[in-house]
Parts: sequence; structure tokens; C-alpha cells
Amino acid sequence: MIVKSLPLTLFLATALAGCASTDPYTGSSRNQVINVQYGTIENVQQVKMDASYGKDSLIGGALGLLAASSGSTGTQIAGAAVGAGLGALVAKETAGTGQRYTIRLASGSDVAIVTEQHDIVVGDCVSVEQGKHANLRRVSSVMCSTEPSHPAYDSMHASVQDEAAQCHQAKQQVVNATTGQEADIAYKKMRALCEH
Repeated sequence: MIVKSLPLTLFLATALAGCASTDPYTGSSRNQVINVQYGTIENVQQVKMDASYGKDSLIGGALGLLAASSGSTGTQIAGAAVGAGLGALVAKETAGTGQRYTIRLASGSDVAIVTEQHDIVVGDCVSVEQGKHANLRRVSSVMCSTEPSHPAYDSMHASVQDEAAQCHQAKQQVVNATTGQEADIAYKKMRALCEH
């Protein structure tokens, strides 16, 4: 009996190790677990980018990368020039302001996220994606139902999880950039993958 269960145990250990493998191009886990929750936008407030803009909120988009880089230990933003370059890109696109979105999650609780995204409005159904970095994206209203019984729910959820993983990898490429040009390209890719 023990001999028969050993191959299954080895298979499961190998499968789990594969989930934690590191991508040599991004330095991040390929299949990192990202918590995805769904909710409806209840309030949108423009906030000024100062020291308190993220108080009691998740920080998403490139703003989250900038917030993480402020306490950089050398492993977050690879160089001061890249961090400054990313800061300039975000400042150019936000003009010193961001959006603070208050979301009523399908679970019934509220969460707030601050991001440079400006295309989400009250009533939109969104995914709130949390891993090493946070993200917010508009999704089908099916995902915000309190009873996920829609026949397409499972496939839509799997698709959102895949998109969240791609977004996470794109953000990691911004973090790993070593030149201003790399940061610019990675930032554009991140916007394309994280905000659609």
C-alpha cells in the first residue's frame, strides 16, 4: 500500500514545486497565487498624490510600484534612475492626481484602492487582484453576482486569474528594469495587460 501511494506523493510534490518555479526573465513566480475578488464600484474620488494618498487603501497600478520603491532595498526598483523615470511617467499620466475607488465586494465588505486608472466609473463590476502588487480591472457584471451560478462564471474566473497573473508578471518586469528605456517599455506593457 505504501509503495503504491509513493508515486502519487512524488507526483504531487513535483507538481507543487512546478507551481513555485521562478521565471528567469521576470524573477517572479510563474504561477504565483493572486487573490481575486469581485465587487461593484460605489464611489470614485480624485486624490492628490501626496504622502497620505494611500491611507487605508490598497495601492494599485504603477502607483503601487512607486510606493513599494520608496522603501527599496535594491530588490524592488533596480536603480534610482529607473525609479525616477517611472515616477516621471506616472506623474505625466496622472498630472499629480489619482483615483480612489471604493468597492463593495460580493462578500459584502468594502475595500478601497488608489490607482492612476481613470476609466472606471460608479456601478462598474471590477476584479480586485492582490498578490505582491494590487490591481483593479473592469470585468463582466456576472462576476459581481452574489450567487456565482451563471454557467460562464467558472471560465470567466479562470480567465481573470490568468490575466491577473500576466499583469503581475508585467509589473515585475517594471520592477526589474535596469534602464529608463526598459522601464518605459515595461510600463506600457503593464498598462496594456493590467487595465483592459
